[in-house]
Amino acid sequence: MASTLGARLRRLREAKKLTLQQVADAVGCTKAYIWELEMKEGQRPSAERIHLLAKVLGVTMEDLMNETNEQVPEATVEDVAFFRQYATMSDDEKNRVQDMMKLMFPGTAQEEPKR
Repeated sequence: MASTLGARLRRLREAKKLTLQQVADAVGCTKAYIWELEMKEGQRPSAERIHLLAKVLGVTMEDLMNETNEQVPEATVEDVAFFRQYATMSDDEKNRVQDMMKLMFPGTAQEEPKR
């Protein structure tokens, strides 16, 4: 049975359409090691290996290691990438994105508190 880390690693790898061999080559290990991380309980990769895996998968080490966020239980790799891009926007850009979302999905946005 796969560990939580293993299941997350496999889901992220498959979402990026990467093979075990491609990930192994990118992080400097064997295909068998990546398979063991994904499929076997009790695997304890080094922090350096987690860092390399996260980099290859386009997520942070925290994203790879932590439990799925309770508020977004099915966040995809694309969701995480979108949020990271959004987080780096200026306040003006964020306001424009929020305004577009309100136009696209009226009635679903929470009302902003009155100031």
